[in-house]
Amino acid sequence: MKQFAKRLIKKSFGLVGLEIQRKGETTEELEFEEGNLVVPRIWDQPFFKELLPFRLESSNGAVVLLGNAEQIAFLGPGFVERGHEVKGIEWDWQSGPELGAVPAEAPIILCHLPRNEAQWRIVRRLKELYGARVTGIQELVLPFATIHQAQISLPYAVKSLREIAPYYAGERYFGCALDELNKVFPLAGKRIIEFGPMEGAQTAGLVQLGAKSVTAIEARADSFIKTMIARYCLNWTNVEIVMDDFHNADRQKYGKFDLAFAHGVYYHSFVPFFFLENLMSLSDNIFIGGYCTSDSVTPKPHTSSFQYTFETLEYEGRKYQVKKIKIGNTYNSAVNEYAYHFNRKDLLGFFEDRGYELTVLYDADPIDPWGDWYLRFLARKKPVAEVRDEGSKTAH
Repeated sequence: MKQFAKRLIKKSFGLVGLEIQRKGETTEELEFEEGNLVVPRIWDQPFFKELLPFRLESSNGAVVLLGNAEQIAFLGPGFVERGHEVKGIEWDWQSGPELGAVPAEAPIILCHLPRNEAQWRIVRRLKELYGARVTGIQELVLPFATIHQAQISLPYAVKSLREIAPYYAGERYFGCALDELNKVFPLAGKRIIEFGPMEGAQTAGLVQLGAKSVTAIEARADSFIKTMIARYCLNWTNVEIVMDDFHNADRQKYGKFDLAFAHGVYYHSFVPFFFLENLMSLSDNIFIGGYCTSDSVTPKPHTSSFQYTFETLEYEGRKYQVKKIKIGNTYNSAVNEYAYHFNRKDLLGFFEDRGYELTVLYDADPIDPWGDWYLRFLARKKPVAEVRDEGSKTAH
């Protein structure tokens, strides 16, 4: 049952599923290096191997590993996967390492954890000789203990470093939403404003797909802290995290972006049309993903904590059918106790009526109990001349 729930959680944004997973799992304990209760063990922890390369300032190029054969063999592949050329030099603290053939400016990582004063003095001497190029393994590993501690204290969708590390390292969170988007709207070099990063796993995907910058807007304190921790640990120098209400985020305050990214958030707004207006002001390219309803499926029965009614909203002369759901808690929906699942045709029609070209990326039953339908689409503003031409054809 637990594995089934995890698959559903990865497939879509399931509030109940996240709650079930949090209550049903316990956080793994980290082992710490012998003699040091601050620095976690790394040699048998694959997730550290995956995340370590993100701590380096350089994104590629040569990396020098100083350590024993086991350490070099364990850590090396992680750097190779991230585009680094690895040069391993076996070294045991007993004599100065032979670094004459080391590529100029290559980062030098000391894989041994210093355990006494003499070893710390050797580290100091190496840093005096090679400057900022020298990094101790504890400097790379230590920040990840903050994620572990946050998972103990805050409501993460996944409760262990072992589970969340692959998402931060490149595996796409919540299905293939970013891959689908990147195929039709390449993210490399784009300035993106993201709404609701939660714990930063999708932010990680935007960064790794080459976004020039990401401005992440988050209203929940715990989600802000989680994303801020990920930003620090993973060295996202091009990510700015802002604690703000979604409804404050418009062009006047934040400027214009290449893409407004709103995955799994539109239905949490208690003034949804106002939020959609903000998205349109921020960018001519808008990505939306979220639950909705569909005329082709029977509404799913919800639990007692998910009571709902069907309502009709009116905006600028058009009527919109919505399923208004009372949420049992506000884990990932800020202070709004209701979710507004729009009819899929009405949601798409909102943008079509305003001159947007739509590319539907996912349009199916999410196969979970938390929503009748799931829709992902990219809305791109058509050039003014094209909109006028279409209007002329309609008039004739």
